[in-house]
Amino acid sequence: MAKKKDKDNRIGRYRILEELGRGAMGVVYRAEDPSLDRVVALKTISLADAEGRKEYEKRFLLEAKAAGKLTHPNIVTIFDYGEEEDTAYMAMELLEGSDLRSRMRREQIPPMEAVEIALQVADGLGFAHEHGVVHRDVKPGNIMLLERGAVKIMDFGIARMRFADHKTSTGMVLGTPRYMSPEQISGLPVDQRSDIFSLGTVLYEMLTQTSLFAGQNVDQIAFNVTTNEPAPPSHKNPELPQILDFIVARALKKEPSVRYQDAYEMAADLRDALAEMRGRAPARDAESETTMTQKLGAGGDKLPVAPPASAIAKDTRLPMSRVFDSDAALARLGAPGDKDRLTRAPRPVRLLRRVLRDRLPRRLAVAALLAAGLGAWIGLG
Repeated sequence: MAKKKDKDNRIGRYRILEELGRGAMGVVYRAEDPSLDRVVALKTISLADAEGRKEYEKRFLLEAKAAGKLTHPNIVTIFDYGEEEDTAYMAMELLEGSDLRSRMRREQIPPMEAVEIALQVADGLGFAHEHGVVHRDVKPGNIMLLERGAVKIMDFGIARMRFADHKTSTGMVLGTPRYMSPEQISGLPVDQRSDIFSLGTVLYEMLTQTSLFAGQNVDQIAFNVTTNEPAPPSHKNPELPQILDFIVARALKKEPSVRYQDAYEMAADLRDALAEMRGRAPARDAESETTMTQKLGAGGDKLPVAPPASAIAKDTRLPMSRVFDSDAALARLGAPGDKDRLTRAPRPVRLLRRVLRDRLPRRLAVAALLAAGLGAWIGLG
């Protein structure tokens, strides 16, 4: 990949320190911004190839303009962008950490951490979608894991303004095939729900350590993406709570109209799943269990919850029970006509589920019922 640098090893005003990596369309450097005394990640793309130059230049500048408008804790910050002769460049915050792809290759990610990662990505995507930006390439390599559990979405490299009419004259299918949605890999128009499918694929792979739609070539991958119905994650990892089966299945619906309709809906259910998983975590002792219960109760949203209902049509909501029936949930996802009633439904009363699950409240409830019965018997006597 060609790059424009002067004799002082500079691109624009940025002094190149080292190469960090290369992608299909450009090179990323660690660079210094002398005017602000700041080290940045400098992404470059060669415009030297006359064929397709206008297309690439338009896409690169579109990325910069779109991403530059996004200021969010879970999205990489863009500082500056420009061109110098045959090189376009974009300066962004330098992230110290590891991308999710590298982490997944090294080790299995604990389920609770996998849900937390997906939750932060969903929050970032929700913000981007609100501002009319669809990422189009959500994959482990574009998710950066930082210190203290922070997560950032990188490389809106093929992002387009959802509300503008930008089309690729070359007819390119943009994105990474095995993480594409069915509509994206088929070359159909996409919106924010395509990113939700991609995030569902990433979450599935984190939870199961399997490559969901892998294939020998693009045609095989496209067939898998558009036709294969993956087994619930808990079938591959019995340690997973079955509530995750429901969330993943909703995100991976082939038909966009019956997926989560926005990333914030998915984030809400991921928060509930995280609370559910934390509620199941064994306490070190009775005292710590009581303390944890009090703290979670004060937060309201942190209480163990019933199966999520945020993106479920009225007729597909699950009855409350002590056990989450994933088979029933997955069956009801396909209820006839549910795509026409995808509205945010009220969540079930959480206190009842807590009484059904926790030992102390359950004992108190039984004692209250016995006392009431005894009082009634005495009154009749």
